Amino acid sequence: MTRPGVLGILSSIRQGLSVELDFGTHSIEALVAVAETVESSVYDPGSLTLVGTRLSFGLLNPPLRVGAFSGVALRCDGRPVAPGRGWWRPGGSGPWSPTSSVSTESPLVLRPGDRTEFAIDLEQPLGSGRLTVRLELTSVAIPPTVWMEIAETPRPGPP
Repeated sequence: MTRPGVLGILSSIRQGLSVELDFGTHSIEALVAVAETVESSVYDPGSLTLVGTRLSFGLLNPPLRVGAFSGVALRCDGRPVAPGRGWWRPGGSGPWSPTSSVSTESPLVLRPGDRTEFAIDLEQPLGSGRLTVRLELTSVAIPPTVWMEIAETPRPGPP
């Protein structure tokens, strides 16, 4: 039995090898550089904050990618965030919505220039140090899943 996502990973590897064979390794290096540039321009640097057991961060939503997403998954240090513990809100103000409420019928839409915040209600307080937070967005278009990882030490947030 194939786990979800394994076929997508294998497909990505196959496509990468195809690009390398057709265009050379410099093309692969250029694609990686573009991906890193896009990721660094989407994440709001230094926005990873921790208040009590709530970890939050923001996306800047530059006009590089407009997207409607039918699913959101979060991970903290490799551990999946349980349904009901992930949150999002557009614009950095207003009410939070659970990530579990995102669906094909009620997609999460990232509009250019509109900041979006995400939060995780942790099950227990964290120690100090560097964390890796992974945000996975299931797209209603192609590619089916896009993701980014934030690896930094959270700063204390406002009470």
